[in-house]
Amino acid sequence: MRHEKVDMIFQAAVEVFAERGFDQAKMDDIAQVAGVAKGTIYYHFKSKEELFAGLINEGIEKLIECAGRHMDNDEEPVAKLQNLIKAHVYFFIHHAKLAKLLLNEAFGTKERQRHFRWKIREYIELIEKVLIEGKEKGQFNINHTLETASAIFGAASVIVLQKLYHMEDRKVAEMEKELPAMLETLHLLVLKGLANVTDL
Repeated sequence: MRHEKVDMIFQAAVEVFAERGFDQAKMDDIAQVAGVAKGTIYYHFKSKEELFAGLINEGIEKLIECAGRHMDNDEEPVAKLQNLIKAHVYFFIHHAKLAKLLLNEAFGTKERQRHFRWKIREYIELIEKVLIEGKEKGQFNINHTLETASAIFGAASVIVLQKLYHMEDRKVAEMEKELPAMLETLHLLVLKGLANVTDL
């Protein structure tokens, strides 16, 4: 069982990293927000880089878990993909600071980029699995499943990120009102696109 102070540190780290960015964030600030001694953070994480990597792991694992919960194994691939995209948008709305952190800081140092790409690959492979299933069943007309999965991740992420910045400091309930428009856009862009790719 994970130590409860790790959860407190992660929550504080999201706040501080999201507000100040990786380079400007200090372990002292994270310790203060978490209400723990700085030594407690270093007991669990050797460096700020390691803490950030742990945070990335945590965030993407939660995203994968959320997507998995929304997909029924008995569903057809089209429904699975639709529910995965809905879960993706819903997750980012409900974890706005984490979403901004994941997408903004993913393009930092080479080390952070490498770690992000390695971890996000797990999620993209989940999307790709649905695409392959749909392709095999003749529901998706698609040639490059990995590239398409990456594009779906990018489209779903950016549409939410733009909305988060546009509606900065709005409550989750207000953001949820924007869900139908975002999902309709992604549905037309992704699901209709996959079904009608030969018409282009």
